[in-house]
Amino acid sequence: MIRVSDIAEKLKLSRVTVSAILNDRYRKLGISEKTAARVRDCAQELGYLPNQNALSMKSGRSMTIGMLSSSLGEEWGAKILVGALSAIQNCPYSLRIEAVHGAAEERVALERLLGSRIEGLFCCNINPDPETDEFFKLATGRYEVAVASTNCSFSFPHVRVETDNSAAVRALVEHLFELGHRRIAHIGGDQISEASLERSEAFLQSVEFFKLNPVECPVQFSNWQSEQARALARELFNQPNPPTAIVCANDALAACMLQVAHELKLKVPEALSIVGMTNERVSRLTVPQITTVSIPEEEIGRAAMLALIKSIDSKQAEGNQGIDRHACSIVVRGSSAAALKQL
Repeated sequence: MIRVSDIAEKLKLSRVTVSAILNDRYRKLGISEKTAARVRDCAQELGYLPNQNALSMKSGRSMTIGMLSSSLGEEWGAKILVGALSAIQNCPYSLRIEAVHGAAEERVALERLLGSRIEGLFCCNINPDPETDEFFKLATGRYEVAVASTNCSFSFPHVRVETDNSAAVRALVEHLFELGHRRIAHIGGDQISEASLERSEAFLQSVEFFKLNPVECPVQFSNWQSEQARALARELFNQPNPPTAIVCANDALAACMLQVAHELKLKVPEALSIVGMTNERVSRLTVPQITTVSIPEEEIGRAAMLALIKSIDSKQAEGNQGIDRHACSIVVRGSSAAALKQL
């Protein structure tokens, strides 16, 4: 491990001079910019890394950010983490990550993070019941911990960075409408998570906007379960006037619709169009490939972490519930086509 003394020895400078430069205190000591540049260049060349524990002891701060996520095993959740890590890698903070599932684990993990004196908390896909929501509000407020989130349903003010779910769903429905589809169903996730609720609400708003018949445009919830999604698909496809298009809350659900369509010998996209959301790997592995929307998860993770760091450094928690929405883009593939003309 490279130490301050190694840099000082190589440049024939005192440890005090090198330390002052690396800790950005050299101007007060009258050290020249030329010398400071030499030290920084040498530190980079040797691969010097500041001692996190020393910085923490000196400042009296933990320099630690905590992260709670219930979606680390999901492709989109992993991308959120990648974005957050890219934002923190050039900062003096370290990141402590907890994978959680359910209210009990969320509470215990938060208490553990608070016990390690975190200065900020980044939450991904945490959708608490009212009691747990109040617990998060009181605990983070008591310890003056800044909070940022994505795809969470906290009621208290904090930094929120989200995908523009409404615009994404509207783009998919518009795509199908322009292809001539009028009987369009929606297979949603659950009735708890923020993203699922936003997407189902956006679908209903799109049905109204395009003046479609709500009776012919049902909304069904799968609870993100494949078997439940396939059961809903069989029920929909066996109706006297089945939908000619399906908008799914994610690509995994769209893949389930494709499975049932093949099972019932419904040709996709000739007899049925299927679209998904999130542009995950599965959307490119099916036959046909799935029309979907690309969500910038890494960009969202990075933006949320940068906003959280800004909130920590300014020592000012966000005082409003404003949301930073990131745009999606539709990706048209082989699972959607013009509706069959009615005789």
